[in-house]
Formats: sequence, C-alpha cells, structure tokens
Amino acid sequence: MAGFEINKRGIAKMQKEIAKEFERAARKHPIRVPVHTALSDVGVTPLRAQEAIEADPYQSRLLVWMDEQTQQGPGFVDVSRFFEEEELSTADARILVLRLEQRGLIKVSDSLAGRDFSQIRLIDEGVMEAQRVKALRNNRIAKFSHACDELLCWLFEAGRGQEAVEVMAFVEANGSYFAGESLTVDEIIGALGYLEKRGLASRIKTDGASHVSITAEVTEAGVDCALSRRTVNDFLSQQKASSDTYHISDSSGFVAGSQRSVIQHNSFGFDPSDLKQFADLVLQLAPVLGTSVEQQAEIIHEAEILSEETSSTEAEPGKIRAAYERLQTALGAVTTTSAGLTTLIEQGQQAYQAVFGG
Repeated sequence: MAGFEINKRGIAKMQKEIAKEFERAARKHPIRVPVHTALSDVGVTPLRAQEAIEADPYQSRLLVWMDEQTQQGPGFVDVSRFFEEEELSTADARILVLRLEQRGLIKVSDSLAGRDFSQIRLIDEGVMEAQRVKALRNNRIAKFSHACDELLCWLFEAGRGQEAVEVMAFVEANGSYFAGESLTVDEIIGALGYLEKRGLASRIKTDGASHVSITAEVTEAGVDCALSRRTVNDFLSQQKASSDTYHISDSSGFVAGSQRSVIQHNSFGFDPSDLKQFADLVLQLAPVLGTSVEQQAEIIHEAEILSEETSSTEAEPGKIRAAYERLQTALGAVTTTSAGLTTLIEQGQQAYQAVFGG
C-alpha cells in the first residue's frame, strides 16, 4: 500500500455532482404530498387560521398557472390538465379549489347540474395574489425565513424532538417548497447553518460529511422554538427582548440581572458578532437591492469594512460604530424602495442595539 493517496479533490467533486443530481431530480420529479392531509376540514377553518399561500406548493402553483392561462383572456379555465399533471385525485383537486375559493381568489363555475370544480375563474384578488407569489420567488429574505422555519419544525417532527435525522430527506416534506418552487440543496444547507449558529439545531459530525449525507437534531432551544409556534425570527427576537442588558466598565467577577437570560457587556468582553452577521447579510443581498452600480459598490465596500472591523481579535467600538453608520448611510441613500432594503436597515438597527444597547 506504499505510496497510496486518497484523491480528496476527486471525492469532493463527486459529492458536489451527487448533490446537483439530487437537486435536479427533486425539481424534475417533485414529491407529491397528499393534499387532503394539509387541507382537511375546509368548511370550518377560518381564513385567518390558514397558512400563507406561499407555504402551500399546490395552491401557489395553481394560482400562478391560472394567471398564466388568463393572459390569453379572462373567463373560466379548464383546470383538469393541471390536476392531471400534478397527479391529484378528484377529492384532492376539489379541496384545493375550495381552499382558493375560501381565500376569495377564484370563482367556481355554477350550472343547473351543480358546481363544476374543473372550471374556475381567477378574480381580481387572485390576479394580485398570483403576482405577489411570483415576486416572492425572487425574495431571498422571505425564502430564507421560510426555509429556517420549516426545516426546524421538520427536524423536530421527523426526529420526535430527540433523534438525529438525515437532513436531505427534508426535500420530501411539504415545507421544502416556497411559492410553488422547491428549495435548492444549498438553500436547505444554508438554513441548517443558520439554525446551528443560533443554537436551535445541532449537526451530527460524521466522517466524510457532504451535502447528501448530513444528519442533525434539534437542541433544547430548538424544541422550545418549535413548541412556541413562533417563527424562528420572532422566537430569537423574543429571547433577546426578555434578557437584561448591562454596560459595566472596570468590573469583573459578578453577574447582574434578575431574568433567566442575562446579557452583560463588560469593557473586557466586547462582542460585536451581531453586527458581523449584519455585515455578512448585506454582502449577500447587495446584488439584489436594485441599486446602481456605484451604489452597490459603495454598499459592498462599507459592508466589507464593517465585517473586517467586527472580525478583529481586538475589535474597537469606535471604529465599529463609524463603519456601521457609514453602511447605514449608504443603504439609506438607495431611492428604490424594496422589502429587502427595509429589512436590511431594520436588521442593522437591531444588531446595533444588541451590541451597543440604546
């Protein structure tokens, strides 16, 4: 065996190719989730209690499909072909149509013979909702939030709150779809990484782990989040809000506060990690903010400076404050309003408050 060497680069390349094949297969042959399991008790479920339409793959796809069909002219459309392509039973198709009708988005054809659930018409509210769903497909923040929420709940349910599960099996779950499109492998792994950094999930270390062989489990905090039925963002925000924040100089050896969770900032333990995460988020989303080339370059430049300052082993609060203020000024100068830009500015303010208080 002398001279034998493992081709690590070749193995890594093969793993990436497998991951891509997994993703392509999921898109070409989407998992069929029985609609009646998610859409039961149609007649008694109030609209406000329904999940958002973008969280349901069939409702989203039918709505967008109807919008595309009505581009040729208004009126009733035969949706039998859609039901056949999605391999839906007559009962499941009827429930799907009833759900959209209950939301006030479509109208079902009436005749002397009764209601014909294969003939439906998209009303004005449905047209507007279809446009919103299509826009959400390009909203990286909304998609990432959805991925985190659904992946955490799935990890809890699949592992019964106490067992590790194969993460990529999530592609078979209803929650792996957003606005009618399946999440990519990278998006699922990204959501897992976020949950792991926030202490809500724990990846099980295995030799040779790859995109197609990752196991994880929910932590105690993750179980609390799942049982609270809050979104991940709301749960984390509530955790921060319920803690005490103290700014103490020239002192050590004691902990102040009466709450269960205490955040104590000492001059000897300055932690700018929240602003580091904010800077990294800006770098990720800067290309999709709809800014000019010059504005984008300035935002990226200022975000890189903030990321560098907050990553330093000897982080200086003064420099970090200045870098943060320049970055927020650059973001505030963008005249094209978008949900992504608004969210970034708000996230920056929250991160600043978490680090410096106020």
